[in-house]
Amino acid sequence: MKYITGRNVWPLAVSCWLLAACSSDGTNEQRAGSVLQVTPYITAYQNHDALSRRAGTVSLNYNIYSPTNDLAIGLFVLPPGTTQSDDVKLVRYNNGTWHSQIMVETLDYTICGYMPKKDPITATITATITQDASNMELHLNNIPAVIADDVCFVTGIKDGKMTDEGDLLQGNFTYGGNDDYNHICLLMDHLFASVKFNFSVDADYSELRIIKLKRMTLNTTKENVNAVIKLKSTNGTDPVTEITYSPSGSSSSATFFEDAVGIDIKTDAATIHDDYSCCFAPGLSNALTLVCVYDVYDRYGNKIREDCEATNKLPNLGAVRGECWTINLNVAPTYLGRLSEKDLDDPTITIN
Repeated sequence: MKYITGRNVWPLAVSCWLLAACSSDGTNEQRAGSVLQVTPYITAYQNHDALSRRAGTVSLNYNIYSPTNDLAIGLFVLPPGTTQSDDVKLVRYNNGTWHSQIMVETLDYTICGYMPKKDPITATITATITQDASNMELHLNNIPAVIADDVCFVTGIKDGKMTDEGDLLQGNFTYGGNDDYNHICLLMDHLFASVKFNFSVDADYSELRIIKLKRMTLNTTKENVNAVIKLKSTNGTDPVTEITYSPSGSSSSATFFEDAVGIDIKTDAATIHDDYSCCFAPGLSNALTLVCVYDVYDRYGNKIREDCEATNKLPNLGAVRGECWTINLNVAPTYLGRLSEKDLDDPTITIN
């Protein structure tokens, strides 16, 4: 433990007096407020064959969001009188915990935002805020047209001080800040559609060869998308009034699954992993190509071919935002009759 000696007491007292004097005239006064803690929730994707639109006052199917990788949410926290902003506040997720960098005071804020907050995506917001309602336009620019991340935007917030969050309804964007404790729950919805894949290998072929999937990449004919999301304050109903997508550029790709060793594909159709899906702008539903990279082994575990590549143009999905398609893929040799050794080493991946 360190002690203050007698010769240090007087200078310290003078320093404290000078600091108090500076504070009294307001030139160095600390602002009140505290960190805004955030707990994000995300609505579930709807299967394309059982799609139900998000409307009405019923509770959504949502879950607390704990991503598998580090990422950041960008929030616009607008104090009274603010109608436009490009000042994005960060809530970062790493090491299994959300870390907020947002300070709020005892003011009534309007809050909106998106994820992921990362390059090259940029964002601005304009808002018409009245005492009883808000209308906002969230502009997201330079979103990759295909992206492994789940691009989402805030559709509602709720004061999170309650021990039971209860129904996290859409359409509320206001929050009254406090000096001592601030905690909100965010409800987020999907901006893009998504696709994932079930893989299987031909039963006869599996007796002779082992296929290990190493990489999946989704390609499309556009590079970036700008989106304008129009929102209004509601009391539990869908706050989205309109979303427009403006694609640009000539092509892009996103690798959404990668394993250096490869994962064995079995004879029964199975999703490689639910986390391995790729998102895309809904308007590009008829412009998607899947590229798979895999290795071929014989039944004794000897690698015969390495980094084989199969390219499949996907059918027109006709997807809408918040919709997830599952596509079945089958690994089979080029010929299904009596095969030569060369034929056996040339499997293809086809869409069922």
